[in-house]
Amino acid sequence: MAPDNNPFSMSTMSNALQHIRGFAPRASDVPDTRLKRLFNLMTSCEGVGQFKDLTSTFDQSQLQMMASLLTSDSEYFMEVVSNKYGSRRVQKLLGISDDVDAFFYGAILQRFFDIMTDKYASYVAIRATVVFDQVKKHVMYKYVLHYALDIARKQHGCIALNEVLTDADDPLYRNRLLDVVARDALFLSNDPWGNFVVQHVLKLYDLRCTYHVAVSLRGHCVDLSFKKYGSYIVEKLLEAEVTGSSF
Repeated sequence: MAPDNNPFSMSTMSNALQHIRGFAPRASDVPDTRLKRLFNLMTSCEGVGQFKDLTSTFDQSQLQMMASLLTSDSEYFMEVVSNKYGSRRVQKLLGISDDVDAFFYGAILQRFFDIMTDKYASYVAIRATVVFDQVKKHVMYKYVLHYALDIARKQHGCIALNEVLTDADDPLYRNRLLDVVARDALFLSNDPWGNFVVQHVLKLYDLRCTYHVAVSLRGHCVDLSFKKYGSYIVEKLLEAEVTGSSF
């Protein structure tokens, strides 16, 4: 019988999973040819058609095996999702089923800060907060709250945090996150990336949050008005008409 040359058949994927357990090199150094093929499928600009064709024919067990392979090593997973095409394709795999999501959920949490502050990987985490079930979402929101200020001060992290603030469907966690930004508005307003988060929350026109931002910036608005981005923050506060007695 001719050997099975399909790297994503159940037999070859099962073998690949057995070969990589307990090993943690970077994906570019992975000796297993099946993992290399999977990496190329996920990250190659020419692989979009093959990825779509393969995943459209997979049953649940094959999708779970694929997710298991992708997330079996944190460095390997990070290399996939930090690639523009890898990020897009992993996003396509999210929300298919709870069992498939469970693999990606664990991998995202393991490298949460790195993923949330990466140009392309961050979109995987953002997508996860939209399509995961409520239990997984709530845990991810807790991670966002824990790392919020650090994420906000990164070039790509501030964009990711703004997306989460916009898309969060749990009012409690959204308000808690807005409170974190408002409480540290002065600190963030003086940061080259954090100021974009303050600008964003003011664009949401949440009166409670806007008021608390104003309170945090009381006595500092004159100084901020002379700074490139601070002037925009001051302008948005004045438009909201909640700052008259605050600074």
